[in-house]
Amino acid sequence: MGNAKRENRLLFCALALFFFVFLESTLFFQANLAQPGGHGPFLSQFPIQGASALGLLAFPLNNRLVGEKGRPVFMGTVTVLGVASLVGVVFASSPLVIACMGAVGFFLIGLAGATVYWATCVRSRSIARFATLIGSSHALGVLAQIPLLEFTSNHLVEAVVLSASIIALGVINARIWPPRSALAEFSAQREQRKGKRLESSKFAGWRLDHMTPRTAVIVIFALVLLFSVLFNTLYTFIDIGSPWTSQYTNITPRVLMAVGGFAGGVLFDLHRARYLGIAMFWMMLLSVGAMLGVEAGGPYVVGEVVYFLGSGVFMTFYTAVFVWIAQFLRAPDLWCSMGRALNNVTAIAIGAPALLVINLTSPIAVVVLLIPLIIGINALLFAAGMLDLNPRPRGGETGGRAGKQAGAPPRLRRQHHARSSGNKRAHAC
Repeated sequence: MGNAKRENRLLFCALALFFFVFLESTLFFQANLAQPGGHGPFLSQFPIQGASALGLLAFPLNNRLVGEKGRPVFMGTVTVLGVASLVGVVFASSPLVIACMGAVGFFLIGLAGATVYWATCVRSRSIARFATLIGSSHALGVLAQIPLLEFTSNHLVEAVVLSASIIALGVINARIWPPRSALAEFSAQREQRKGKRLESSKFAGWRLDHMTPRTAVIVIFALVLLFSVLFNTLYTFIDIGSPWTSQYTNITPRVLMAVGGFAGGVLFDLHRARYLGIAMFWMMLLSVGAMLGVEAGGPYVVGEVVYFLGSGVFMTFYTAVFVWIAQFLRAPDLWCSMGRALNNVTAIAIGAPALLVINLTSPIAVVVLLIPLIIGINALLFAAGMLDLNPRPRGGETGGRAGKQAGAPPRLRRQHHARSSGNKRAHAC
C-alpha cells in the first residue's frame, strides 16, 4: 500500500512538472522569438506544437528499443539535450536558429511527457481518483508559472528555473518508467481483455461498455478532435483582438486554467464519470456563446474567461480519456499520449485557416461554419453514452441476471435462494 502511494505521488509530481515545463517553455520560446504585437506569438506556436507532437508519437519506438538498464542513460541524454536547446534559445540571435533550437527542445519535451503518460497508464488501476490526479497536477503546473511572470523580461532567470525543472523531470521519469514486473502484470491484464468489449471501471463507469475498444477509441478520437477544433477556433478569436501581454503574462488566465483543470478532474471522478459528458457539453455551449458575443461586439474578456477556464477542463478530459482507453488497445504506449498530440496537431491545422476565415469573412459565415461542429460533438457524446446521467450495465450477463432477480417478486426470490442453499449443502455433502 505504501509503495503504491509513493508511486502515485511520484506520478503527480512528474505530471505537474511536465505541464509546467511545457507551458513555461512555450511562453519562453515565444518571448524570445516573436515581438509583441500582431500575430507573431500566435504563429510562432506552430513549429513547437508540431515538434512536441512528434516527440509524443515517437515515444513507443524508444520504449521498445531502450532496455530497462539503459533508461537512466537515455533520460539523462534527453535531459542534457533539453537544457542545451534551452540555452541555445537564450543566446541565439537569428530567428531561424531560435526556431530550430526550440523545435529540438519541444521534441525532447514531448518524449519526456510521453514517458509520464505511459507510467500513468500502466498504474492507472491503482489510482483511486484518476481524473483528480491529472486535473490537480495540471493546476499545480499552471500555478507554478505565476511567480515567474515577474521575470518574463529576464530570460536568464527563466532559463535557470526551466533548466532545473527539466532536470527534475528527467530524474523522476527515470524512476517512474514502468519496470519489467509492472509491464508483465499490465500485459497479463490486457491479454485477459483482448477482443472483448470494454469493461466498467472506477473512471468510466458503464459508459462505452457497449462498444469494442476499436470502436470506442474512434469515437473518443473524433470527439477530442472536434473539441480541439472548437477551442482552437475560440483561441484564434481572442488572440487577434486582445493585447499580447494580456494572454501570456497576466495572472488571471493562469488561475482560470488551474481552476478549470482541477474542477474538471474532481467532477469527472464523481459517481464514476457520470458528469463527464454533461460538463463537456456545457463547455461547448459556453465556447460557442463566447464566440457569438465577441463577434457581436462584446468584450474580449468574456472570450478569454471561457477559453482559459474551458481549456483547463478540456486538458483534463483528453488526458484522462486517452490514458484510460489506452490500456484496452494494441499499442497503449502510443495511445496514452494521443490526446496531447492530437490537440497540438489540431492547433497547427486549424490555426492559420481560422485566422484567415475570421479576418476575411463575416461573423455570420463564421457561426454557420460552427454548426456542423456542434452537431458532431452532440452526436458523439450521445453515441458514447456520456449524456446519460443514470448509466446502467449494458449487455453484461452477470448484470442481467442480477437485474432480473432484483425485479422478480419476493416469493420467487425466496425460492431461488432456497434452491441455491440446497445446492450448496448437497455439494458440501
